[in-house]
Order: sequence, then C-alpha cells, then structure tokens
Amino acid sequence: MAEKETLMLLSSQIKERRNEVTEDMARGGADLGGYQHACGQVRGFDTVQMMIADMLVVHKKEEEDFESSPTDNIVTIDKGDKK
Repeated sequence: MAEKETLMLLSSQIKERRNEVTEDMARGGADLGGYQHACGQVRGFDTVQMMIADMLVVHKKEEEDFESSPTDNIVTIDKGDKK
C-alpha cells in the first residue's frame, strides 16, 4: 500500500510544479529559450503523470489478483471410488 501512497504523493507534487511552470509561462516574462524550456518541462510532467497513472493501474490489478484465491479457477474432481 505504501507504493500507491508514494505514487499519489509524487503525482500531486508534479501537478503543483506543472501549475507553477504554466503560470510563469502565462505571465510572459521569459524569452523564446525560456518559453521552449518551460514547454519541455510541461511535456515531461505530462509524460511522468501518464507513467504514474499506468503504474497505479498495474498496482490495482496486482491487488485484485492477490485478493483472489489461487484455487478459484480449479475445477473440483469427485474423488469417490470408481472401479
């Protein structure tokens, strides 16, 4: 469960940083190079957010798989005496 909480904390921190960068871009104080750098940062933040979302989906699937019993899919066989 700690991994899920860590990923969610990281995601919220990235979201905050992305908002800071986009607000700075909106103020328009940077030159072309600064704008290009900020665009690259935003793109990187979005990429990392997608990766975190994918990891959370995998983590959820692993939890669901762990909760099911390994014998759920086994067919029981009648063990009576058959001659």
